[in-house]
Amino acid sequence: MAPLDSSIVHTTLPLIAREFRVDVLVIEWVVLAYLLTLSSLLLVGGRLGDRMGERPLFVSGFTLFTVGSLLCGLAQGVGTLIFARVLQAAGGSLLIAIGPAMLTRAFPASQRGRVLGIQASVVYLGLSIGPGLGGLIASGLGWRWVFLVNLPIGLAAIGTAVVVLRDAPRRPRRDPFDVGGALLFAGGLVAFVVAVSRGAEIGWDSPAPRIAALSAVAAAVAFVARELRYPHPFLDLRLFRHRLFAAATLSALCNYMASATTAFLTPFYLIRGNHLTPDRAGALLMTMPLTMALVAPLSGWLSDRIGSRLPTVVGMSCVATGMWMLGGLGPAPGNTEVALHLGLVGLGVGLFTSPNNSAIMGAVPQAIQGLASGLVATARTLGMILGVAISGALFGSEIHRLLPGTGQDALAVVHAYGHAIRIVAAVAATGAVASLVRGRSITG
Repeated sequence: MAPLDSSIVHTTLPLIAREFRVDVLVIEWVVLAYLLTLSSLLLVGGRLGDRMGERPLFVSGFTLFTVGSLLCGLAQGVGTLIFARVLQAAGGSLLIAIGPAMLTRAFPASQRGRVLGIQASVVYLGLSIGPGLGGLIASGLGWRWVFLVNLPIGLAAIGTAVVVLRDAPRRPRRDPFDVGGALLFAGGLVAFVVAVSRGAEIGWDSPAPRIAALSAVAAAVAFVARELRYPHPFLDLRLFRHRLFAAATLSALCNYMASATTAFLTPFYLIRGNHLTPDRAGALLMTMPLTMALVAPLSGWLSDRIGSRLPTVVGMSCVATGMWMLGGLGPAPGNTEVALHLGLVGLGVGLFTSPNNSAIMGAVPQAIQGLASGLVATARTLGMILGVAISGALFGSEIHRLLPGTGQDALAVVHAYGHAIRIVAAVAATGAVASLVRGRSITG
């Protein structure tokens, strides 16, 4: 539900903007408010899960998410809608952050990769079907029902959680929660995301992204200084001395940057660059998430038997190779060729994600697996935002450079797509190298 709601609203934004009579610079905050809140609270949710247990946090998360969905559906103005999206994202952050930790504690280590693979496939399905499902619901019932359909699902989930979930016995935690560290982390992350997104959109010469970037740097410095001195830190930075944990987290960031770039730029290439209709382009684009959803459970099962290093290296290598091949397609490629290259990227992401998540969860003590779970989710969301912002800036600047010389929008789009996606392919290759040097994972 939470990944689905990060993408389902996209196709309804024109309808919402028309009803509330606002322009795109205002209506974009319906999406940005959700993503920023989600990004800034994921680690907080994971940390709270370690202290409170999963059951109360899961119920609280779904309650917030359901109430936020109701308020979104009843909103009479864009300000109310944005506030409700913040509430919805706060609940969603709890659900996403504690999911892997719940599964890791509920199953033996020998089944960890398989279980996390099933969860990864569900996340991919939620992200991939969101735009199409949102358009279908909005066309048949109106945009408000995109949010209101969450109500019966949320109520059913809350009831099931109350009956089924049981927290494992845990020792009482007497150490205080690091509120200052949490606020610095959340504030710095929001400032960083605002700086990247606004800088890519309006240019770094504008004061807003510069101020946001300086705020992010100041918050990061203050956060590191506090966490190294504070006796009970919000994020124990010593975790990153563990080579497996640090390399797997970096690889995850690279993976999500690469997959988000491919999903974001390829529609422009197919529709503007090659004049495909939206339905034909959508059918081709489904190749990638469907492959990811099919492969993720299998790669998790494989990592339970052979460890995480080989699947993650092969997976990131497939992502980098697929993106490089997409960048070389040029104008008027065959549909089969496009589908095969997108399928190769999807195969790589599916091979990588479950073993990598299993390696991260297996590299930390059980007492802080909620924190590790939140870090995995934060790497995913941050990687997606970075991928879209950086690749969008590369793509847009290259079109502006090429268009006066070519005089043809389609040709400029094709060349700009190849330029941008091959640069981000190097990021995927970096993830493959990080996976190679991570060391042996914990299995069994």
